[in-house]
Amino acid sequence: MGSLLGHPEPHGDALRAPWRPAGRNAADGWLGTRELPGYRAGALIVRFADLPGVDAEHLYLDVLRLGDDGRIDETVSGACPAMPRTQPLDARSRFVRVVAELLRHAVDARRGLAGLGPAIALLRENGIEGPQLAFAAQHLDAACSEDALAAALAHMLVLSLGEEEASATLDALLAHLLPHAVAGSELADQVGLLVRRVGRAQARRRLREATDFELLPTPDLLGL
Repeated sequence: MGSLLGHPEPHGDALRAPWRPAGRNAADGWLGTRELPGYRAGALIVRFADLPGVDAEHLYLDVLRLGDDGRIDETVSGACPAMPRTQPLDARSRFVRVVAELLRHAVDARRGLAGLGPAIALLRENGIEGPQLAFAAQHLDAACSEDALAAALAHMLVLSLGEEEASATLDALLAHLLPHAVAGSELADQVGLLVRRVGRAQARRRLREATDFELLPTPDLLGL
């Protein structure tokens, strides 16, 4: 069997059981098979399953959160109307990777998956194309903690601009908006200050204006 999208193929039980918890230091990456792909992003696994008894026309999506011990602590699952069985295999892989990256930081150790169900349901219902991804991100912004939102935005800034340009952009934006504020040296600390001072929706809008990026994990940005 070939590897999934050119990535190293899982071996043994990992291939037969893509939901198998990995150690907390395990690298992010692909799980499962090309027909039923999964992707791990941090403490989160997003994967497809085939459950025709639940939905004969669509795939089934599992979102799994791993605890510090590598075991599954929480799950949010359901049929995925956005993914008919007739969709190309590459579309399945794009879907799980984008959803995993979108949720990567929204799930923090204190709150877990609590409050994220509506956003996950939107992704299952409407998919990840165009404005649907931004709409789901707005729900996540409102539901996750400020620290989780800051980490997510900082991660997307680095993906979009690179670390040095992302830091320089934040320095300039904070100097303009909050000239007397003092932020930490880490990018997430700088974004966290922005989130706390101007609010969640305004923070995302200000960053979009400063970078000309939507700061969303689109397939193009992820190289899919």
